[in-house]
Amino acid sequence: MSGPHDPALVHTGLTPPTAAPGRAKLALLLLALAVAALLAQALLAWRQQARPALMPGPTGGWYAVQLTNNQMFYGVLREAGSSYLQLDDVYYVESYRQPDGQAGNRVVSRKKNDWHAPVSMTIPADKIIYAEALGPDSQLARLIAQDKATPGRRTGI
Repeated sequence: MSGPHDPALVHTGLTPPTAAPGRAKLALLLLALAVAALLAQALLAWRQQARPALMPGPTGGWYAVQLTNNQMFYGVLREAGSSYLQLDDVYYVESYRQPDGQAGNRVVSRKKNDWHAPVSMTIPADKIIYAEALGPDSQLARLIAQDKATPGRRTGI
């Protein structure tokens, strides 16, 4: 009669091979570490996706946003998502020649002057170089307030 350690039975799969107790513990430890590393990586990816990529400050304030193509837009921050900023009441500055030949700049409301009169502007985060709050007493803030007080025309600098 054969015993549990008979080589013929081990090769047939009828008796489980015996492993050293230290090897089994090491294998379990490595498995636990791999699972923990995967969970940590998944949690980190989830947290990065769940929070805004760009949050310049509180919503409702005026912000300047420079894009990767060097365009500048100024508007009220409506929302900051994980991959975008959304501005309301958007303006930009346009250069022009005054009648006397001098260079000038004017504040242009997209809502008043662009042919499609956009109400808001959604900007992908990967197209933004920076976004910063406008000072309430800045020249730009005064020009925007002046433009709002005079409907239908551009305000020059």
